[in-house]
Amino acid sequence: MLQCLRFSEAERQRLLAETEVPSQVVAAFFRVAPGDDSRAVASVLLDEISEFGELVRVTPDPGKPALESEAARDYLIVAIIPITAAEAFEDLLRRPSIERRATSSWEDRGDLKQLFDAGVTPQPLPEEEDPEDLLDRARKFILSNGGSTYLNSHSEPLPHAAEERLAILTLPKGFRASGVRCGIKGRKYDLGILFCEGLPAVSGRFTRNRFASGPVQLCRRNLERHSIRALVVNSGNSNAATGERGHRDAERMAELVAECLGLEAHQVLVCSTGVIGRFLPMEKIEPGIREAAEELEVGRDERFIQAMMTTDTRMKHSVRAFQLGGREVTLAGATKGAGMIQPNLATMFAFITTDAAIRQSALDQALGIAVHQTFNRLTVDADTSTSDSVIAFAGGAAGNDPVGADHPEFFRFVDELRELCLDLTRRLARDGEGATHLVRVAVEGAFNALEAERVAKSIANSMLVKTAVFGRDPNWGRILMAVGNSDARFDPNRVRVWLTGMLLFENGMGTGQEPAEVSQAMGHEEVEIRVDLGAGEARATVYTCDLSYEYVRINAEYTT
Repeated sequence: MLQCLRFSEAERQRLLAETEVPSQVVAAFFRVAPGDDSRAVASVLLDEISEFGELVRVTPDPGKPALESEAARDYLIVAIIPITAAEAFEDLLRRPSIERRATSSWEDRGDLKQLFDAGVTPQPLPEEEDPEDLLDRARKFILSNGGSTYLNSHSEPLPHAAEERLAILTLPKGFRASGVRCGIKGRKYDLGILFCEGLPAVSGRFTRNRFASGPVQLCRRNLERHSIRALVVNSGNSNAATGERGHRDAERMAELVAECLGLEAHQVLVCSTGVIGRFLPMEKIEPGIREAAEELEVGRDERFIQAMMTTDTRMKHSVRAFQLGGREVTLAGATKGAGMIQPNLATMFAFITTDAAIRQSALDQALGIAVHQTFNRLTVDADTSTSDSVIAFAGGAAGNDPVGADHPEFFRFVDELRELCLDLTRRLARDGEGATHLVRVAVEGAFNALEAERVAKSIANSMLVKTAVFGRDPNWGRILMAVGNSDARFDPNRVRVWLTGMLLFENGMGTGQEPAEVSQAMGHEEVEIRVDLGAGEARATVYTCDLSYEYVRINAEYTT
């Protein structure tokens, strides 16, 4: 019956993918009461569930073909909804106009996949629309009501067979992207180009590792010229610790992109990630750049995103839409990173595009605020890499009046950028090497913000805490150990500790909470550790993941 809804392959993957907010796929058969307009009831139900659900589909029950008069009253509805909205979904089906209902739900996407696989081959989809027309219609539809809306916010498994078109960084007007297989990683995508058709404001934040790679140093120099138009990225080789030759290779990459796109070399940024200490295979990269420059287009971002990935298991991206200066604005981001992630950036790239018009100084300030409050509060394994980069392009094609730091809507833009970066940060933590849990460490009651952040990082970086989360062990002693190892000021007798919302420690001793109950709650995909120091009003939140056997295997087998 799911096949009768004719989900596209991309929609099927979306149904089967895990979402950031714990979610479930729900299906309900319902019968409209006699005397009610069945189509109207179904239409209203579709609209109401769409307010909190995704991929909502309503269709006459495909399993009731016998009597048309009866079949017209029987419907099937399918949607992805947050688990917290399950009761709201049921309530909508308890209205007088619905006389009968039967519901099912799937949190385990494996069970749902079996249902899809058991069905018949889907009917061919209609001919694909022109990407520009499709994107324009999507923008108008999503932005028609104003305000701020998540257009797309999720991680996607890497495609195995036919690729699905993905518009993320090219969803804002004025951007094109490409990705190719040049041979650094065999048959995988490993080189990509992002290009802005106008002259954007561009800002960047980079690793503080003293062995910063040649590409990072080139980016810092070129950004000072305030004329960036393009970015080239490769994975599989970080071009770090490669001496003068590494610097020349990075410069050659910029020159090649410039030659192909009619730019100057100083208008190109270069980002490389992968194995440290090996020279770039320029005999593969040079033809790869020429190929990527020829294939720049809108709506094939999945190739670009895969081209920057190393040990990542999923593509990670997010899009927001909002009004700025009365104009429709889109803000998009894509990121990579799975290991060697520690605050101040580490083995992670985040590339951000927007069609908003933002002055250079304002973009610098906004990105600095967003990075400090999001990416710099992320840690997977406490190691800082040599190549990390967060780069934001503001192309201005939306047509709003340029926003400066003194503009009344500047902090609206800052808020949207921060939310985008926070969403990407959470996805990075969730996709940490071998991770099975996203861990949110929230510290409050600190003497000042700096001490709150130090305590949160001490907890998040503790191998004992991370392994306890993996083993679902409610060992609050490990959390106290990490708190005590920080140099924050507090009275131990005033400290309180919660794990998954359950108070485990206060007044200098354990609360006697039943360990089995806490352990069961730790089975959720996201686990929260909360600490109140009782020393002030400051607070900080840091994101990390657990530490599993798989992390050891990945890093034992992967050449850094």
